[in-house]
Amino acid sequence: MSTFTTTLSAAGIAALLATPSLAQQATPWELQEGKAHVVDMEGKMKVMQPKDKTMETLKKRAKAVPKGTIFFMNNGQLYQAPANKSVFDDF
Repeated sequence: MSTFTTTLSAAGIAALLATPSLAQQATPWELQEGKAHVVDMEGKMKVMQPKDKTMETLKKRAKAVPKGTIFFMNNGQLYQAPANKSVFDDF
């Protein structure tokens, strides 16, 4: 193999090995005014833009998320938990 081919092959293998770790990197939710992050009845998560009437109904039943709330996924289930300062120090 030529040096160029060897280098290109090595770079391709390195990229393939790095891809799973990059895919596991979580990105923060992009929360925007007027958008809803929904876990549907099948457990799938999606971002939707409710109509004004639906948003008004949602706001009547909604509660503000307290400061210090942690959201996390475990076995495909979304959870929320309160946290104290020591929990944030461990991240």
